[in-house]
Amino acid sequence: MKGLISFSLFIVIAIIVWWSVTEDYSARHQFQQASDKPYVDIFMNEFELTAMDDSGAPGYILRGSHLQQFNNADDTQITQPVFHLLQANAQWIISADNAILNNKKQTIQLNNNVLMQQQNSEPAVNIRTQSLLVHTQTQIVQTQVAVNITQGRSRIKSNGMIFNNITSELELSPNVNSVLFPYE
Repeated sequence: MKGLISFSLFIVIAIIVWWSVTEDYSARHQFQQASDKPYVDIFMNEFELTAMDDSGAPGYILRGSHLQQFNNADDTQITQPVFHLLQANAQWIISADNAILNNKKQTIQLNNNVLMQQQNSEPAVNIRTQSLLVHTQTQIVQTQVAVNITQGRSRIKSNGMIFNNITSELELSPNVNSVLFPYE
């Protein structure tokens, strides 16, 4: 009888301990509900992204040293972006200190020390500004701040521009100053 009481007491204690351990464990390890605080949802270091156009050919390539997107934002922040516009006859490389990529609007806003360099042309055109918006679908590049355009020894300054990479049309905003030299 003494053995049966000891065994029953052991079973009761084991059940109580098991119940308290599992109850405490499940309370501590429940999934935390999502908070409204922003957190980094995606990040990459030393990345390269290639976007294809409707025909399946590369439309543009975007490289950078760091990319991050927060959970509650449509914008993706990029550090040291290098953006390649890839048209058959009009290729440009655009670099900046940082950029914001917005997939919904299909835009890339490049900021601080922006340099847009023409490729496969001599003498090449270089465009310098502090802010440049690229519409990735239409390949229209625009800014409303000061731009300095150089080609060889020729220089043009303007208070903004719109450039269509598909048609190669450049529209300068008012207050244009230029110094033009013939090609050598």
